[in-house]
Amino acid sequence: MPQFVRLALLAVAVCLCPYIADAQSSYKQAVFFGDSLTDAGTYGFRFTTNPGRTWAQIVADHFGQAATSNEHTDSYDNVYKGMKGLPGPDGLNYAEGGARAELPYSTVSRDPEGMPVPVSTQVLRFLKTHGSFKEDQIVFLWIGTNDVAYNYDPGNDPALAKTLRDNEDPDESIMRRERARAVVAAQSEAHTARTILAHGARRLVIFKLPDMSVLPWFHSRASQKFVRELSAVYDLQLQSDLPKDSRIVLVETGQFFDSLLSDPASHGFTHAAHADACAKPDQDYCDASTLAEPHADQTYFFAAGEHLTTRANELLADYVLHRIGEEPK
Repeated sequence: MPQFVRLALLAVAVCLCPYIADAQSSYKQAVFFGDSLTDAGTYGFRFTTNPGRTWAQIVADHFGQAATSNEHTDSYDNVYKGMKGLPGPDGLNYAEGGARAELPYSTVSRDPEGMPVPVSTQVLRFLKTHGSFKEDQIVFLWIGTNDVAYNYDPGNDPALAKTLRDNEDPDESIMRRERARAVVAAQSEAHTARTILAHGARRLVIFKLPDMSVLPWFHSRASQKFVRELSAVYDLQLQSDLPKDSRIVLVETGQFFDSLLSDPASHGFTHAAHADACAKPDQDYCDASTLAEPHADQTYFFAAGEHLTTRANELLADYVLHRIGEEPK
């Protein structure tokens, strides 16, 4: 089947659309807020199979703008310690790997200006610089993965992380705490969405979380059950709290994943759920010299624990462009 036909069928299969994108687009720029799945290279690499690009960079290129991050750091070792990033290259992609909805991803600092900058702070930074969103800008918001998985990280909650890695289900009291934490994060994202709309966004594209249990980082049955439940809790709360506003377009990321993972071969993938394109497990990124096998950036769907390969990012970018009424170039 020709590639353009596969993409058209993919767009139809996945797009159960609660809102209708513009029939004729007049967008000139895209603004991005989020975490590593959207990051354009804040830390000197991209959370994928480098030198491949993230979906957001491909979308930015579609609109003819620089596909660059808003700030940078000289060393990845400076991240997660409350240290501030360095100015430039001043792109419209504010996403930073490790970002959460509103809280810092750090056990040593609560400074919301420390890298990675939470999405709520990303938006405030944009508004401080630009004042408001322009009529010809489209805004993208994808956050929540790090909030859901936060305490699976041994650096954040060693006891819970060990329990899950030992394939043991947490006590119900712990799960109540974790569900409540996911609810608060989703409420924070919804609040950020309202802020974006209140400052002139003509179109706000919001990504729901997929069922995160298919990601390679979650090796045990218990860890997969844990993130499956919390990602569902997050999505339910987010959709409940979002305003009923026709300017919002929801991206059903889970349906996009399911469409490809249910029949990976027809989309050119030989490895799907739970398989990592990076040779070493639980990496943040890899490149051509550290792939699990030659061309894994094209034949695997996932890479670097919680992220997408070059090929998967390209397909996601095409789907997103179709979703907002743009024809991929």
